[in-house]
Amino acid sequence: MSALLALAASLSWGTSNYIAGIQTRRGDLWTVTLVSQIVAAVGAAAVLLFAGPPTLDLTHSLGPILGGVGGAIGVLCFYRALAIGPLSLVSPIVATQAAVPVAVGLILGERPGASAYAGMVLAIGGVVVVSLKSRDGSASLRPLTIALAVVTAIVWGLMLVGLRVGDADPSWAVFEARISSVLAVILYVLVARKRIHAKAGTLPALAAVGLLYTVANIFVTQAIASGNLSVASVLGSLSPVVVIAYAQILLHERLTARQWAGACSVLAGVVLLSM
Repeated sequence: MSALLALAASLSWGTSNYIAGIQTRRGDLWTVTLVSQIVAAVGAAAVLLFAGPPTLDLTHSLGPILGGVGGAIGVLCFYRALAIGPLSLVSPIVATQAAVPVAVGLILGERPGASAYAGMVLAIGGVVVVSLKSRDGSASLRPLTIALAVVTAIVWGLMLVGLRVGDADPSWAVFEARISSVLAVILYVLVARKRIHAKAGTLPALAAVGLLYTVANIFVTQAIASGNLSVASVLGSLSPVVVIAYAQILLHERLTARQWAGACSVLAGVVLLSM
């Protein structure tokens, strides 16, 4: 059951990311981000209500709150990268967020196993490979797309660190992160006077982005609670595979053998980092 829940989390995350990328290509970045983040925050609040008596500890709220603000920055960068770059190449780069908590742990004196070091080498090496420009007309990444994907990986990795050092109750930690994330987006939209163009026809898709994100959080939390942490973490980190599958089947993105090798290297590295 734990493995199935973790796989369902990856499917939910991957589907959410794919829909967000498509909607950003068709519409406005700020509209997609704001609507999906509001729905995700409402979903997190609903989970909190049904999770039972909460154990809020305000002394541990700073990590999730800062992580949520960083998460908002990551969402904006990620959706923009998906809008201007091949989904099959952007997603593996963002998946290297798994290396950030390991790097932070190293700085703080932790000593992970050999698999973590191997994972970092494979992940970083894979990013370099997929980032190289192709000359045969196949999909390739622009410098801006690479920069956006790397920034996303860094800030989302730091968000994971923030959630880990936050509340003992994961429902509160996720809720705090989601609320701070949506408030950061709303504040910037108001200050910068960004125009929001929400069309009735796109609202179901935008709501699905936020709902699937919340569902993924539920699935992965339950998977970790009901089974082996290593297995759940690995199977729950396969959302880039889902995005790549959608991009290959529905968008017909064409990758070279080198790019496939780089993407597989990144994913293998993520699996090792999650063990």
